[in-house]
Amino acid sequence: MTEQSDGVQTVVSDGGEALTIQVTGALDVERYRAFRQAYSQRARTYTRYRVDLSACTGIDSSGLGMLLILRDYTGLGRDALLLSGCSPALRQTLSYANFEQLFTIERHSPADRH
Repeated sequence: MTEQSDGVQTVVSDGGEALTIQVTGALDVERYRAFRQAYSQRARTYTRYRVDLSACTGIDSSGLGMLLILRDYTGLGRDALLLSGCSPALRQTLSYANFEQLFTIERHSPADRH
């Protein structure tokens, strides 16, 4: 099942156990409502959440806050919360905010891995 709203698309996978939230454009206050609804308006919760940031053009403090709200909402630990498709610039921002302690952060592409 795939749903899309205001630059945020969701996909349920892994036999219904995982929810992927794909962000297109900047993860900022403009995306707050769509991002929040992507996980909170569901009939159930999932064992894993993945935020696909491969099409994300930037993130500001409200975007970082949205990721923290997702973490609080799910009550899950680092291993069940994946931020994927992160560009080097996005990874740097997440690193400055110490998000690698709260989320599993995946690199942008296999070629980007060192």
